[in-house]
Amino acid sequence: MEFDESRAEGGELPETPGTEAARPWASPSASATAGIRASADPSGLAAPAAGAAASTDRASLRPARRREFRQRPIPLRPMTVLELIDGAVAAVPSVPRFLLVRAGLVVSGFGALAFALTWWVNRVVASAVRAHPMWSTVDFDGQNEFHLAPSGSEKFCLTTTEILIAVVCSGFAATIVAGLFAPSVKAYVDAEPADASALRALLRGRVARLWTLALITSLPRIALVAALALLSRATAVHPGMAAGGWLAMIAIFLGVPCFLVTATTAVAAPASTLEGVGVRAALRRSRRLARQGVVRAGWTCLLALFIVALATAALDFCGRELRETYGVGGQFAGLPGSPGFSWWLLLYALIYLVTLLLTTPYRSATAVLLYVDRRFRREGLDIRIAWARLAQNAPRRTGGGPNT
Repeated sequence: MEFDESRAEGGELPETPGTEAARPWASPSASATAGIRASADPSGLAAPAAGAAASTDRASLRPARRREFRQRPIPLRPMTVLELIDGAVAAVPSVPRFLLVRAGLVVSGFGALAFALTWWVNRVVASAVRAHPMWSTVDFDGQNEFHLAPSGSEKFCLTTTEILIAVVCSGFAATIVAGLFAPSVKAYVDAEPADASALRALLRGRVARLWTLALITSLPRIALVAALALLSRATAVHPGMAAGGWLAMIAIFLGVPCFLVTATTAVAAPASTLEGVGVRAALRRSRRLARQGVVRAGWTCLLALFIVALATAALDFCGRELRETYGVGGQFAGLPGSPGFSWWLLLYALIYLVTLLLTTPYRSATAVLLYVDRRFRREGLDIRIAWARLAQNAPRRTGGGPNT
């Protein structure tokens, strides 16, 4: 496990009493507490110690009162990948309803875009297949063998393109939703109820940054999908071409950069929302947090995507049956005699949209918890939170005497 000295990088661990002017991470409703030393934190995720000095005299007159914290659902230590995903599943129900509605609107919009792009790519490729219905190869005896389109390469490229269109569009939405969910997941880590009015005030003016971050981080994935779509059309126009070499080149020159960009920018949206920084600063912050953990961050994103895909496998199977058995595939391809509209097509579109609505929020919550975990590992934030909770739960000093 990558822990070592790198956990202290980016901020000193508590050693001696000092001050901290940032907002509390440990509890949004907790009062400011003296006696905790932590580095300046623009995100407000470390415990505060300043602010109690002005009310010291009045506080000394009150009887000692201990603040009891409930058991935290998120462990205060670096988490495994499965713990991150499990925490994301538990954190989504704690998100306020108005944020879930906003997230649903964002995901629905990009789900409609993904459906339209899938329809368009199928129509373009199918028209090329109809224009080149046959191709020939030469066997070992020098005889020509004729084959009917579509070729196996075209089917593979088209299916891969359809899957990646859904992944990229939902990933665009997941980046935006991760920024929207970040304050709520922070409250979940603290086992505190999320304040809807405070969340509205916090998110005001920051949503535009999330759209910009989503666009920037999605550019390599958009290029990958575009390359595969072009290859799908090329294999339809030239059915006899071998697509294996082209697929290998796309995987090396576009797939690997996509993985690296996804890993290094996975926590940019939560950082932008929680730390209140701009687009460039959020990207730098994400890259800094992902340092020495790029593979782990990328693996977390891929495993979360794989798990949510397994969870909706039944819906995917129903959609595949509609395409193959009930003529929806022919409507996508624009085959002669296919109706322009049918209730089966509408049902397929509904299944497509529901699948994205069910999976995207959990990918977003996983990204927020990945941000928390990276700060645990790189900056020792878990230790600072533990110190803050101990200080907030400690008895107060009364009358200048010893602690009681």
